[in-house]
Amino acid sequence: MINFPMPAADQTNPAPAAEAQSMSAVGAYRFPRPGQRPLVFTGTLLAMAMSFTPEVPYWYEINIFRTETQEFALVLKLFFQSEAEDDYSKAWSFESIEALFDALETYDAAEDIRVPLGPTDGAPPAELAAMAYEMKARVAAQRAHWASLIGELFDELEAAGQAMG
Repeated sequence: MINFPMPAADQTNPAPAAEAQSMSAVGAYRFPRPGQRPLVFTGTLLAMAMSFTPEVPYWYEINIFRTETQEFALVLKLFFQSEAEDDYSKAWSFESIEALFDALETYDAAEDIRVPLGPTDGAPPAELAAMAYEMKARVAAQRAHWASLIGELFDELEAAGQAMG
């Protein structure tokens, strides 16, 4: 699902800081980043894409913002259907939309796979091979899931750009 903002009637009063705001409203945002300081900016949400499918145990949400300093922010969220898994987000800042698009194209979704660490001592080679094949299949599925979302996002962005002139 891809969403594009509609022009806002009044953008003079920034909304309070929050992760979820109506699209095209100027707002203050703060996104935590593991191992880094939070990404904090005031800006406008330009586009949002989500890959939710009930049959898949996880989904991505991509948010693209333009900051008031004329930079761009990318927020990637990964959600899990299982309550045993913790959802998390990553966020980056870019000087240009081209740099942001390059980051989306080169992002390796395999980084998001959680590897269960269990006892393998004494496991027979056939079991270890099966575990390796399962991990290889998970990596391929995660990358394909991401590629599908990014392909749809770029297609919709191009179509919207052509429609605007």
